[in-house]
Amino acid sequence: MQTRTVAILPVILAIAVFLSAGTLAAPTSPTPTCTPNLFTIPKASQGHEVANEVYAPSVTPAIYLVNFVILYMANPDLAAYMPAYKAPIPQPLVDCLEQNPMGCPWADYRQYFDEQVIDHRNCFWPDVCQENPRWAHLAPRNVTRPEQINEPLGRRRADHLAHVLGIEESMIFTPDQYRCVIGTPPRDHDREIIFRCIYNLTNSNGNAAIPLSSYGLNVTEQGDVRSICAPCAPCLEFNMLFGGPLEEIFAECGCLDKFLRVLAETQLPQFIEDGQPCQSSGETACLIETTCAGNGH
Repeated sequence: MQTRTVAILPVILAIAVFLSAGTLAAPTSPTPTCTPNLFTIPKASQGHEVANEVYAPSVTPAIYLVNFVILYMANPDLAAYMPAYKAPIPQPLVDCLEQNPMGCPWADYRQYFDEQVIDHRNCFWPDVCQENPRWAHLAPRNVTRPEQINEPLGRRRADHLAHVLGIEESMIFTPDQYRCVIGTPPRDHDREIIFRCIYNLTNSNGNAAIPLSSYGLNVTEQGDVRSICAPCAPCLEFNMLFGGPLEEIFAECGCLDKFLRVLAETQLPQFIEDGQPCQSSGETACLIETTCAGNGH
């Protein structure tokens, strides 16, 4: 068994070099110092046309499917809390986040979520975020009714999606393996990042105090709302675990073979390759602007 692990590690470390380019949140500039946010009062928007909508990268097709495959492999019940629908981020918050990427006061912007009007505009991802139609239709659909906002997939839809993506039961971590991967409080640094990133990816109705999964946002302990791949966010720091720490944790927990199978037998590597340039295009605030046609009314 020891020989098998030693033989596997060089393979997974080589794969990790590829994965770290953009699994969840690839930084396009030097990693910022995670100091308290110095809030800047946003100026009037000048960069967006009224007709366009803005989303977080986590609801774009390739990145959503990357996150789903990894979460379902780790814990199907948690993957079932990923969003079933996507919703555009209110423009006042977009304006604020572009000037304050690390977050804006939730108390000041909550009203825009309560007042949000749902329309039916036809909006399209930029070319860099387009995905093969075979897979693109598996990503969250636009909300058409208020009750769909932050609605989780649910186990039935999650199981169906996993089947379509080629995830087999034998690839899924056992409960003990999952508990080993996330650890128990007080967690070490790496496991704390994993735990917090999972929470941010699954903050749907029924699984979060402030559900924002359809927007790809989360509220920090400081009370700021931000993209889940904003500077210093756990899912951004998760990338740093590839190339060594994550694989060591999987090996320690006895689930490295399962991760290798997922890489070899599903579309995960292709989704990662497709999602990296999309997320990089979101720049520091980690936001993606669509192009919309029609007024939707």
